[in-house]
Amino acid sequence: LQSMPEVTIYGPPPAFRGGVISFRLADIHPHDVATVLDQEGIAIRAGHHCAQPLHKKLGLVATARASFYLYNTVEEIDRLVVALQKTWKLFKG
Repeated sequence: LQSMPEVTIYGPPPAFRGGVISFRLADIHPHDVATVLDQEGIAIRAGHHCAQPLHKKLGLVATARASFYLYNTVEEIDRLVVALQKTWKLFKG
């Protein structure tokens, strides 16, 4: 996700991050991102994630959040990236 220029990741640097990544796909609303990813069979969360004061301070209406754990495969992560690229093309042409 870090290699995608249209993705902004929020939170600590990777060395201090757990298996949860909050992000924005350019200016596409996170609920729209979640809907497109859902159609691709990928489940993420979109919203405030119990952090409304932080979202307000950062000037964000919401973020998308992907969670990873031992049961996730590299192929599933690759599918997430491909689906985000598809979402980008859908909204930005």
